[in-house]
Order: sequence, then C-alpha cells, then structure tokens
Amino acid sequence: MTKFFLSSLVIGALSLAAAADANAWTRSATASGPRGTSSVTASGSCANGSCTRSVTRTGPAGNTYTRTGTVSR
Repeated sequence: MTKFFLSSLVIGALSLAAAADANAWTRSATASGPRGTSSVTASGSCANGSCTRSVTRTGPAGNTYTRTGTVSR
C-alpha cells in the first residue's frame, strides 16, 4: 500500500510539471524598414492562477529593451 501511495504521489508531481510546460509559449518576429531591421521576441507561461510574460525588442539602431509582467487572479 505504501509503494502504491508513493508511486501515485510521484506520478502526480510529474503530471503537474508537464502541465506547467504545456502552458508556456514563445513568439518572435522581424520587420525591415527604411531605417533597418527590428526584431521582437516574447515568451510567457501560466501556472497556479498566475501568468507571466517577457518581451524583448531590438530596434534598427541596436537598442534593446525588455518588458516583463505578471497577472494573478
């Protein structure tokens, strides 16, 4: 009985870890214009009622800035 309980606990923990990864996402894009090429990369994930994201933008002059955010319910 103890082995069954312990193995169920381990399987449950691994299932939760896999579910957290399933809620992750990434996006990226580039755009070219008269002043050069710009790019943006964004990623985020949700778990336990909280979602986070991070966006990094690079302009044609090479300037880079990052914005991050978190939303909880």
